[in-house]
Amino acid sequence: MAVLIIAFLASLIPAAIIYFWLRNHMFRQDQEYKTFCRSSLFKGMLSTFLVILFSGSLSLLGNAVLFRESRGLLYTAYRTFIVLALAEEAAKYITFRKILKKTESPYSALDMISSMVLVALGFEILESGVYALTTSPGQMLVRGVTAMHAGYGFIMGWFMAKSRLTGKKSQAIIGFLIPALLHGAYDFGLSDEFAQLGDATAILSVTLAALALVTLIWMFLFTRKARTNPVYTDCLPAEEPAPDN
Repeated sequence: MAVLIIAFLASLIPAAIIYFWLRNHMFRQDQEYKTFCRSSLFKGMLSTFLVILFSGSLSLLGNAVLFRESRGLLYTAYRTFIVLALAEEAAKYITFRKILKKTESPYSALDMISSMVLVALGFEILESGVYALTTSPGQMLVRGVTAMHAGYGFIMGWFMAKSRLTGKKSQAIIGFLIPALLHGAYDFGLSDEFAQLGDATAILSVTLAALALVTLIWMFLFTRKARTNPVYTDCLPAEEPAPDN
């Protein structure tokens, strides 16, 4: 038990580094921004309840309508890509959008990216606590080091910010689909059903874990450079209201 607790606490170190980097090393140092970061992290934890709702509904749909008694590779793909990945990414995105909608003060593209990363990080921290009860210390450390949810949050936040800067809605769609597909592929690669296809299948999960590390490095390098770029630090114009039907 002591080893498990130590591994769990160690797995949170990368999350703490990401949080304090985004909170303390951006172009803004005011208390309002720090409150914004703290709120994004906390609401990311609360997004877990949305995930439970979405995943539960999609699981019931799959069991009742799509697969019934079948539990083969196709069902595993549905469970990992839809019930898990799509539900989690959708919950984090909805939480992120609610934060922006309720933010009264102007915000920048870099603020958007920071918020999306921290929402994802908040969910990851709470999810890691759940996984600590069912996984090994080694797996917990891998989850912590790769911080995949934070990386997916960065990808989504970057595309969402680009969408606001360019006015291209397609970039927002791409920003949602890429993390959902990467997330689903990683979970699918770890499934027992996929592993039964052969030893070479482990390459998928290893590759995506390595990609997650590259994404985190990209996040640190990008935010370090972007904090001096007015394109990312200037306040964004207000979103245009949806047209009346």
